[in-house]
Amino acid sequence: MRLRSLLLKCIVISVVGVITVLLVAHDDRSAYADVLIDRPAADVWKVISNSAAYPDWNPFITRVDGDFREGATIRIVLGTGPDSMVFKPTVLLIRPQQDLCWRGSIWIRGVFDGTHCIHLTAVAGGTHLEQTESFSGLLVGRLSKDVIEETQRNFQAMNVAVKRRAELKTP
Repeated sequence: MRLRSLLLKCIVISVVGVITVLLVAHDDRSAYADVLIDRPAADVWKVISNSAAYPDWNPFITRVDGDFREGATIRIVLGTGPDSMVFKPTVLLIRPQQDLCWRGSIWIRGVFDGTHCIHLTAVAGGTHLEQTESFSGLLVGRLSKDVIEETQRNFQAMNVAVKRRAELKTP
């Protein structure tokens, strides 16, 4: 019985130690990319809010199952082939012609989370599109600079594709 108690104490101390190290190393990181689009925000919104059409034009988010509706859980596929990743985020915010945001987690919420937002601002002659991903959680401190840079490159590719699709549409 005494050995069991000692073993349990060691396990608890080890778990607390690991959690403490992760909390101390906790870090928030983010990725950002933007683009100016020569179309009104309404036209850009039609492109980004049409989840069913993503496979037709989006090189980064290659599939979205479900509708962009606040509170809805959607299924997002990033990339294609064996390296593709699947997430099931919850849509946090929909403000037509302004904002589309969702948050997803890997494993358990709070371990590694990402909040993705696309923000549109009307500017003279068009729309400024900003795309961000704010990473948070216990394991974010382990996120390498390469992952952030790759995410930004993927955002840039997606932004170029949004711009191309929106600008090709007739008013």
